[in-house]
Amino acid sequence: MYAAPKPEKRKSDWAIVVIGLFKLAKSVSLLVLGIALVHCRQDDLGAVAARWLKGAWLSRPHVDALIVKLSLMSQETIDEFAIGSFVYSALLLIEGVGLCLRKRWAEFLTVGITASLLPFEFYELHREVTASGVVITVANLAILVYLILRLYKDGQNHA
Repeated sequence: MYAAPKPEKRKSDWAIVVIGLFKLAKSVSLLVLGIALVHCRQDDLGAVAARWLKGAWLSRPHVDALIVKLSLMSQETIDEFAIGSFVYSALLLIEGVGLCLRKRWAEFLTVGITASLLPFEFYELHREVTASGVVITVANLAILVYLILRLYKDGQNHA
């Protein structure tokens, strides 16, 4: 009986699993956000955010600006954000599970999705530079470069 050879474990597999776990954490956070938006869709989101952020040690001008923006959101906009949150959460779930299982297709999928979203991140940074925006953009750039180099090197090894 012929036994299929086990795929060899690569030294850098731990990094793929870490990226997968990062994607899964983002998926869960977006799922929670989507559920919260659906749950609070009839409420004034500004008032809800004010209650949640009351004890947070955040800069007051930023918190106040966020609360005003949330208060002015229409129910249609809230619904659109909720749907987008669920869709993106599902994509991140697929990416994360595939990467944790060390599937090559997941690496290609992650490269495609991450690369397609970078222009939006750059646009947001152009509009307003924030610490969180810079950290997220740099992390996504690092993941993208790492995966492209890994896929390129794997392609060279299989050629």
